[in-house]
Parts: sequence; structure tokens; C-alpha cells
Amino acid sequence: MRLSTLLAFLLVALNAGAETPATQLWTELQAKRKMLPGLHQEFEVSQTLRMGDRNQSSKRQIVLDMSSGQWREKSGNRTRIFDGQDLFSMEEGGDEFVRTKRHSKEDDPLPSPYSAGDPDWSKAVELERRPCGIPGSDHLCVLLQAPLKQWARTGSSNDTRLLEGSAKIFLDTETGLLISLRKFEVIENRKSSHQSDTTYVLKRMSYGTPADASLFKLPSNDMREVKELPAWNTARIKKQLAGKPAPEFTVTDIQGKPFALSAFKGKTVLLDFWTTWCPPCRADAPALDKLYSKYGERDLVIVGVSVNEDRAIVEKFLKEHPHSFPIVLTSENEIARPYQIAILPTYIVIGPDGTVTAAAQGDQGFGALRKLLKKAGLEVD
Repeated sequence: MRLSTLLAFLLVALNAGAETPATQLWTELQAKRKMLPGLHQEFEVSQTLRMGDRNQSSKRQIVLDMSSGQWREKSGNRTRIFDGQDLFSMEEGGDEFVRTKRHSKEDDPLPSPYSAGDPDWSKAVELERRPCGIPGSDHLCVLLQAPLKQWARTGSSNDTRLLEGSAKIFLDTETGLLISLRKFEVIENRKSSHQSDTTYVLKRMSYGTPADASLFKLPSNDMREVKELPAWNTARIKKQLAGKPAPEFTVTDIQGKPFALSAFKGKTVLLDFWTTWCPPCRADAPALDKLYSKYGERDLVIVGVSVNEDRAIVEKFLKEHPHSFPIVLTSENEIARPYQIAILPTYIVIGPDGTVTAAAQGDQGFGALRKLLKKAGLEVD
């Protein structure tokens, strides 16, 4: 009995000795954060993808609430909730959720700002300490850096793996709260590799007051558990988005021009989801060009969204079948979940007030598309 106790003590001592000072500090700051009765943070997240000599940029917002080991994270229309036992994922306005059970030996899952891409904290180093720079606070912050743990994912159409990565995380030494994060990754798939540079910047924060317990529960008792959230199609778009503000996205088109959907408010917007291999998409291409030629200089914006195809394939197609309206690649841009369309072609019409007015799938032709635009308020001949 004494021998086993001694061995256990030595094992703990060896593990503690293997920790770097930065690793110990990360653990201490985690404990300080968990002691807070509650916290609310809002982050602006900016991501730049570098593929050869091309850059693609996007932005999104994350709203985070934490209390007593529970948390709720909202990004776009996707919400994740950890109730202390299980992790739930759902979409705003939906009636279904996915549950990920936490096994007893696993660490509690962390919201994305604090998971930081899964750093290897055993290899963390402290870079510097300086004032946090938060108005009304004289707290001191510490900048930690750690390499990211490598991973590999196998999919039906592509294998992806992390070649290398690192995270720099700026934390309040008094509260353990994250102030900013920069995550750098080099990711490779079967065809190419790209660099991802993601930055989280704190915009608003409050802490010290217990959060509303309802934040960490499912919004409705009527929600159904499913294995995976359903794909977006026209029926779901009409049911959940018709008459509501269109989910925002900020993207960069194939020519390198950045724009946000909200910039087109005041005009009728037609989103065309297509691929080069889709026969109905090809059939509707002349109608789209005719609509844009006829109404594009007045009050119509058409955005072609190329779904899950590499740039080289789309560029080759556009040389043979040029379009005068902007083309966006989902392979190079992060777009909101409702625009992750699986049935092609799909058309979403957004009125001048920024609300979704119509959705249709399958080839439509000039006449049918013009009727959808007229319904949204576009003055047509």
C-alpha cells in the first residue's frame, strides 16, 4: 500500500515537473475564469485564407455567455450550448438539435475562442505581459503561445490534415478572460494546401453577475433530437426565412473584390447557387445573363455562388461561359449556414428591404425568374 502511494506521488511530481511555467499559468487562469459567477463576451472574428498568391477574407461575430461550467455560443445563425453534461448544436429558428455526449473521462468542451484550435499546452511559452488595454480597467494581461495539435480528417470526397499551426492567446491575469486570439494554420488536402489566419478580438464584455440559467437550456421543449442538422433547401428557406432579414455574409468574389450582402440593401438581390457540372444550372445561365443585362444597371444585383468547386475548374468554365455579375466560391469563403445549399440550382430572392421574399430550385428560365424578382418589388418591363 505504501509503495503504491509512493509511486502515485512520484508520478504526479514528474507530471508537474514536465509542465512549463506557461502551462501552469494557463491552468491557473482557467481556474480563475471558472470561479466567475458569470460572463458575457462579444468577439469580432476575422479570417484570411491564403492560396498561392490569392487572399480571401471574411468576418463574423461570436456572442458568448458562460456560468458555472456551462456556456452558450452564438455565431451567425448557429448556436452551441454546453449544459455541463452534453453539447447541443442547433440553428436559429429551427426545431431540431444535435447532441454530443461527454464521456466521464473527457475534459469539458470549450467554446471556440477558448478552444483556440486545440493548442498543445504542454509546449506553451509566455511571450510577454502588458496592460490589457480595456477602458476602465488596469488589469495586466499575458500573451501565451502554443503549437496546435495536428489532426487529420477523412471525407467521402477529400482528406484534409493540419500540417502545422500555432495560437497566440492574450488573457487577463486577474480574471482568466480572453481578450484576443490569433490562430495560424497550414492545411492540406489531396489537391492543394492553404494558410488560414484567424483573429478573435474582444468588442464587449461584462462579468461578475450570474447568467440567466435559461441560456444554457434548449430554447423549446418541443425540439427534436437528430443525428445531424438537415440541409437547407427551398422548403426550409420558405418556412424559416420568408419575410425575415436575410442572414448576412461577407465574402470576396473570384476577382478579389470583397463585399457584404447588406451593402445591397435598397436593391433586389438574386442569389444563384450553381456548379459547372449541373445541367439545369447551365440551362438557366443565359436567362441570368439576360436579366442582369436588362435590369442590372437599375435595381437588380445578381450574385452567382459556385458550390464546392475549386477555383481552377470555375475559372476555366467562366472563360468559356463568361458572366457579367460577381461569382463567389464557397470553397474559398465562409458563408452562413442557410446558404450552404445542396440542391442545384437554387435561387434566393431578397427584397430591397433586406428580407427574403422567395426561393426556388431547379431550372426556372427567364420568365419564372422575372416573376420572382417582380414579387420582390423589382420594376420589370
